[in-house]
Amino acid sequence: MRITAFLLILLLSGCSKQSDCCTIIDTAVQIHYVNASGENLINSSEAFKEQNIKIYFRNGDEYEYAFQGNLDYPNMHYLSEGANGELILTVFPSNYYDGNLSTSLIEINESIVDTLVCEFDLGSNKEICTKAWLNGAEMQNRFIEVIK
Repeated sequence: MRITAFLLILLLSGCSKQSDCCTIIDTAVQIHYVNASGENLINSSEAFKEQNIKIYFRNGDEYEYAFQGNLDYPNMHYLSEGANGELILTVFPSNYYDGNLSTSLIEINESIVDTLVCEFDLGSNKEICTKAWLNGAEMQNRFIEVIK
């Protein structure tokens, strides 16, 4: 009986049990839009108002306006203030994948549209943006400063 109990305890303690309790989603990219003098562009004039910004997700051969009303940021972006008072645009990229890549358009206003391409590490419980490019320029740590 002791040997059976010992083997049972050994068997149970040796099992690794994987849990599907958590999903890791880490996709946000950050963009600091500035003018040639290095001053913030977002909210600097009527043409650069935050409410003008629209995000579009590439779905196949078409682009869809990105809006998900159940999210904290339903327009798939928000502004935050950096350490030096700069306004940083945070964008949540498309989750329509072509392999492990997605493409989003960032419309700052009717005349300025940037293309964001993200590479993802996708798994059963993770969705992580590992690399990002804005208009073909690679972003370092998913951040870039853009002069417009």
